[in-house]
Amino acid sequence: MKQLLCALAALCLLFLPGAAGFAARAEAPAVDTGGLTERKPMTGQRFFPDGADEQTASFTLRYTLPQFSGESEAVTSVNASFAAMADDLAHAAQEDIVPSAEPSTVGSSALGTELSYRITANTADYLSVLLTSRQNVGNSEAETWSAVTYALSGVYEGQSLSLSQAMGLEQAEGDAAADTTYASELVYGLVWDIITDQAATLQVDYFPELAQADLRRALNPESDFYLDADGNFVFFIQSGMLAGEVQGILTFPFSSAELLSAVKP
Repeated sequence: MKQLLCALAALCLLFLPGAAGFAARAEAPAVDTGGLTERKPMTGQRFFPDGADEQTASFTLRYTLPQFSGESEAVTSVNASFAAMADDLAHAAQEDIVPSAEPSTVGSSALGTELSYRITANTADYLSVLLTSRQNVGNSEAETWSAVTYALSGVYEGQSLSLSQAMGLEQAEGDAAADTTYASELVYGLVWDIITDQAATLQVDYFPELAQADLRRALNPESDFYLDADGNFVFFIQSGMLAGEVQGILTFPFSSAELLSAVKP
């Protein structure tokens, strides 16, 4: 839970006032594959500086987070984690949301950030939620991703999963540190092979002299992933980290079989 809150805080920090064009987005429908049933999401908004309203605010934060129907342990845990996140956003200090930012246009509540979500996988075993932060910058829109995957069954039921846990490498009594390191190194190698191939064939305009150290700074495999509706692991790297902003957010999907086939015997 703490890791997820930190990730969302980071999304807010990336988008500061100074660019017009806050744009609301409708939520995509949930993926219906036999998992949890969505109910009305939690929504909220904050106006800054404190005490401002929609007419006088220099910066606006709006957020939409999911909630689910049912009384199972998994539903209760997932709902509580998103409720706690919403509570933190509702009571965050201005410097936590807009640190060292000077209001550029007092009274323009169009300046701001929107936090929203999309359910990418919803099965009997897993719920994966992609969290996005969006802000228009001039005539273009900037977007940053974070994600969380929950176990809906098994030993981790109701808990958010790391990559090694989602791959089944880490068990409650296992060597968690070793499993985490192994899973991350596996992904770094597979992603670097793709980057090398894409750069050689000019499929993606990566920065010149890109090195594996740059990839390691840009990607945390244990958290920078989500599951899609087919059970694939999709790793993502924020735009502008390894290639120009025009390339957008870079994604690297792998099937479970592909990842597990490379796991040590």
